Amino acid sequence: MRIDVIGLPASGKSTFAAAVSKKLSIPHIHLDRFWFESGGRQGRHDTPNLEEVRAKVRVKTAEAVQKESWVSDGIYLHVQDLISERADRIIFLDIPLITRLFAHVQRAFFQPKRHAELTLWDEITFFREIIKRNVSSKPKLLKFVAEHNDKMIRLHSRKAMNEYLKSL
Repeated sequence: MRIDVIGLPASGKSTFAAAVSKKLSIPHIHLDRFWFESGGRQGRHDTPNLEEVRAKVRVKTAEAVQKESWVSDGIYLHVQDLISERADRIIFLDIPLITRLFAHVQRAFFQPKRHAELTLWDEITFFREIIKRNVSSKPKLLKFVAEHNDKMIRLHSRKAMNEYLKSL
């Protein structure tokens, strides 16, 4: 089984994909990890050699999705075509903005660091990105969802996410 988990920032993509990976005993393709390993920083505007980083992420992603089973998390438009064409299903975590902001408070201040590359200041400034991407990225994401409706599963809450996990 090949599952692509997508959603806006702080929707729980990585946590959900890790739970799916564990439950199904399949590899977890963590796109943020590919980004940081390739030299990416907090955002594309902070990343020197952006095209070089994107090319490295694309190579790593292309290799990872060739496996028979996997679960990926993240929505990187420059590699999404590689993932979505191989995915059997795409799970869209369509979580409300207020829930995502609260989730980011939890992970920024009360959980172990998600990425060694990020400072507390990076996490704090990411609140602005969460709000900004809610406006700038959501239309692109919804277009992607409409284009892949045949294999799309849309989950609107943490409860729905937990119920889906139980159903696997």
